[in-house]
Amino acid sequence: MRLNELVLAMRSREPVVVTDVRGNWAENWITAVARAGVIESYANHTFQPRATVRRADLAQAASRLLARLGTPEQLRAWQNARAKFTDISQGHLAYPAASMAVAAGVMTTAPDGSFLPSRLITGDEAVQTIQRLQAMAESAARRDAGR
Repeated sequence: MRLNELVLAMRSREPVVVTDVRGNWAENWITAVARAGVIESYANHTFQPRATVRRADLAQAASRLLARLGTPEQLRAWQNARAKFTDISQGHLAYPAASMAVAAGVMTTAPDGSFLPSRLITGDEAVQTIQRLQAMAESAARRDAGR
């Protein structure tokens, strides 16, 4: 809801089929983020709105939003940052998104330097990540308006 303008601007022209959100309180938002490619539905066209969200999932969504928010220079810096985590290597499936989200400052590591990709996100953590993304979106909008 807080990133509505950004998500709507990202909307793909390709149709997206999500079969299990009809009647869900978040149906409109789920459909919007699925159409924007921020969060993908599963191969069987379900979104599973009651499923748990892990840190790797949040990092993936954040990295897709960051790709739209950053300047070309910022994007290169975030993508080339190569963060060092104590629990995931550069070959880990979640590494690129985790590294980008941490490099951009929208997510943090644990005090020991671990990313904890399979840990469930907390409400506070989700809110903080969204607030940071929202601040970046507002900054990007001001930057683009000045062009």
